[in-house]
Amino acid sequence: MAVKNYQATISEVEKAAHATYRVRFALPEGETIEFQPGQFMTIKVSDSARRSYSIASAPENNTYLETFADTVAGGPGSQFFAHAEVGGKAEFLAPLGRFVYRSTDRPAYFFATGTGLTPFLSMVRFALDTEKTTRKLHLLFGLRHEGDIFAEDILKAYAEKYSNFSYEICLSRPDAGWTGFTGRVTARIPDIAETDIDLYICGSQKMINDVESAFLAKGVPEAQIYYEQFY
Repeated sequence: MAVKNYQATISEVEKAAHATYRVRFALPEGETIEFQPGQFMTIKVSDSARRSYSIASAPENNTYLETFADTVAGGPGSQFFAHAEVGGKAEFLAPLGRFVYRSTDRPAYFFATGTGLTPFLSMVRFALDTEKTTRKLHLLFGLRHEGDIFAEDILKAYAEKYSNFSYEICLSRPDAGWTGFTGRVTARIPDIAETDIDLYICGSQKMINDVESAFLAKGVPEAQIYYEQFY
């Protein structure tokens, strides 16, 4: 798949969480893009800066790319997404990256923190809607507060539609009244007994290191562990 510079129009903007935005970039009429689930794009966020963002949309939807961006840092990328408007123009380079979905019959586990969820949305959409896989897919999504949760509507819809997909949101600092799991995603590792699995990890460096080390110690082959660091 050739890497190319694209000109696009912002067709959708949604404030998905208190500091997270979902933005869709539509290609010009008649133009399409090919990519693998898990890949990313680099967006020109200012005259002098480009930033990388994973693709959340499925490859079969090849007339646009969609991503989720965290704006907490406040830098050029954060400013670009916080002020994005429908009808605005954008330029990006894509597709990039080797952190991609592998089609096997093994159960797949996904560990994400923050916007590390983004590439997994593309992978899950592809695996279930396009590939029609029957393999077990389980996703663990770690955040601090309820206000940080985004894309749960997507996860819930897939869990309701496909019996082989499940997910759990883990909050490390929940507000009073939270009824879900309290703790980091790594606290769920002891509950996973399988070792012949495909393991995907995306998010903070510490979480990646902790999850990888724990599953290597369990006996999961290193060749079946895939990760990408976001922060």
